[in-house]
Amino acid sequence: GWKGMLDKIVVDIDDEEDAVRDELERNACKYCVHTEELYKVLQVSTCVFASIAHGANDIANSVAPLATVWMVYSTGQVNSKAPVPWWLLAYGAIGLDIGLLTYGHHIMRALGNKICYHSPSRGFCMDVGAMFTVLTLSKLGVPVSTTHCKSGATAAVGLFSSGNMKAVNWNMIFIILFGWILTLPAAGIISGTLFYLLASSTGPSPVIGNGFFGETAP
Repeated sequence: GWKGMLDKIVVDIDDEEDAVRDELERNACKYCVHTEELYKVLQVSTCVFASIAHGANDIANSVAPLATVWMVYSTGQVNSKAPVPWWLLAYGAIGLDIGLLTYGHHIMRALGNKICYHSPSRGFCMDVGAMFTVLTLSKLGVPVSTTHCKSGATAAVGLFSSGNMKAVNWNMIFIILFGWILTLPAAGIISGTLFYLLASSTGPSPVIGNGFFGETAP
């Protein structure tokens, strides 16, 4: 039933046996409990705006190429601007939610437990810093990774809130930086190889007049 489905979706990312998290917590500076309680309320609003920033950039990054493909397929033309149907945006949003429900807990565990000690006041600053960065660059038309922006904000808050280098898990930061470098050529090689295989296939090429766009081939 519904309970069984929820048990599969809900994942506890707070591992009580996490030695890395315990070490980060010991080296972190703790603040007034009442102040942290106040920031719990404030962080709700920053999480909402952070989600808006996430959709403004990451969803756009995913939907933009698909919108261009749809324009070429549906019209047979290539223009500098491609209209984005509402169903493409909905498609991207649904894909985002499915990814969050299925694999999102891995990133939550890494950012929430593996970089630095978290508290409501720290989370508030992380959300605000990453949100303004992503929204500003989205306004300028610069595609960026909201995950990497949040990683940078998390590391900076962890360092400056405690003034202790040991309050940040630098091994995890180096792993994130390595992922930055690795994903660019990896995605390029995979997508380039896939395009080469499709373009070399025996099917019709996307050229007007050969039947690819639905018209009668000569």
